[in-house]
Amino acid sequence: MDSRLRAHLLAIEPSDEEFVDGLFGFVLRRDADTEARERALAKLAEGTLSRATLLEELVTSNEFIRVRQLDDAVAFGRGARDRGERPRRLEGPPATDERVVEIPWVLARLRSGRVLEVGYAFAEPAYVAGLLEAAPRELVGLDLAQGAVPGMETVQGDVRELPFPAADFDQVLLVSTLEHVGADNERYGVEGVADGGGMRAALREVRRVLRADGSLLVTVPLGEPEDYGWFRQEDVRGWTRLFTHAGFFVEEQEVYELTADGWHAAPTFEAAGVRYGERGPAAGAVLCVELSPNRLRRWVSLDGLKRTARRKAGPTWHRLRPLDS
Repeated sequence: MDSRLRAHLLAIEPSDEEFVDGLFGFVLRRDADTEARERALAKLAEGTLSRATLLEELVTSNEFIRVRQLDDAVAFGRGARDRGERPRRLEGPPATDERVVEIPWVLARLRSGRVLEVGYAFAEPAYVAGLLEAAPRELVGLDLAQGAVPGMETVQGDVRELPFPAADFDQVLLVSTLEHVGADNERYGVEGVADGGGMRAALREVRRVLRADGSLLVTVPLGEPEDYGWFRQEDVRGWTRLFTHAGFFVEEQEVYELTADGWHAAPTFEAAGVRYGERGPAAGAVLCVELSPNRLRRWVSLDGLKRTARRKAGPTWHRLRPLDS
């Protein structure tokens, strides 16, 4: 049989229902909403819409643009991790949320041991899928809400009182999660009493369950310090103070800022006046950080002293740093 004819026959083989459901799942990564499904099926049945045109409508939609952007982020992070690279100075499209830089930054630094993902139940599905695809030796998800994720051991619990023994994990991930601890989580369907010390308690618990050579990856919204009720935003100084007071050493940190041109590394970022949701759909800037649980390292090792001095030098060090380093 002619290969082109075979392809056409395969395209018309599924029923209209199977085709529409499969197309929404494959292209937009979700079930078709009732109205869109009924419209598509009716037009396909009456012959005023072809399967090729339905495909075109979906892949040219704004919703698919975001799917593509997140797929790109996951692919970049996966490739960098496979090559043993730790990419910096990432870039992202304009008018997007911080996931386009958070996801590749974190996935590139994902370890292969026992990993704890905190806040998985409401995390970006593309990010969770990227974690599962990376396949660390053991992947555990913890959340106040219940959820089921094939391939992930899920635990319902509070990061402020982790139900794990000391030194149990090689790495912990707090991706757009720490800022919500102790805040009003009603929008997530989770009840709780406001706790101003929740973030500090969470970090101390994470430090307890990390192994001595472990790693904590954190991403948090950056800008004018402000309590938005359902989360807290801080500037670099505020977040760094929180990390160090909890006993962590800042191994690496990078600031990304959303401008009219998109997301860019911003070593000279000024937090004053940067409010959540005013530059785009979510944060106007984000801080990506890798922390280690050994705060004393800064005083007892030459490398620790260099890293501390480099971080404190901040914008000056970044301006003088060679572009190809």
